[in-house]
Amino acid sequence: MSMDVFLNNFYFIWFNSFLALISVLFGWLMSKANSIFAKIWTGLVWLIFLPNTLYILTDITHLFEDWPKTNNLFRLILIIQHALFSIAGVLAFIISVYFFHRMIERKSAGWKKKKIRLSTIISISALNFLVGFGVVLGGIQRTNSWHIFTDPIRVVNDVLDVISSKEMLILSVGVGILANIIYFTFLETVLTWGKKFSKSGP
Repeated sequence: MSMDVFLNNFYFIWFNSFLALISVLFGWLMSKANSIFAKIWTGLVWLIFLPNTLYILTDITHLFEDWPKTNNLFRLILIIQHALFSIAGVLAFIISVYFFHRMIERKSAGWKKKKIRLSTIISISALNFLVGFGVVLGGIQRTNSWHIFTDPIRVVNDVLDVISSKEMLILSVGVGILANIIYFTFLETVLTWGKKFSKSGP
């Protein structure tokens, strides 16, 4: 039973990590694209898959569900598994949003410093509230990113359900606040690690 739980967790961890990495990849492509058309289509894919990064944190519920099914050794393995998974999700979220962050700052390079700072904070904050909405859409409505391509009518209906629900809207705002706290609190740390890593490379 314990091994079955571990393998099941391993499967969904890798699958959800793959979905989160799509946002990282297309965020990078968006930041490198030269044409408006390329920026738009890579940016749309980036935005569609962006909530998958922070959504990883909600998978901690599996740890509590699986806890009674495992022995002490596998419980320790599950804790490590979910801890690494959660860290990876947070890193993917911060890196994905930072690609957009840099684009905003480059576009407003000629503005006054205070104006740049204010416009960046507003833009990133709004984006993170959108991520919060996406996390709730996926977590409660079970709407997946690919449904936008395979079942757009369902996505529209799911969005309307969230908008019409006071509880889900409040939850979306709460997740958006959490997203902003995570991003603005840990951004500098992630950037510092990235610089150290790049300097230590070949």
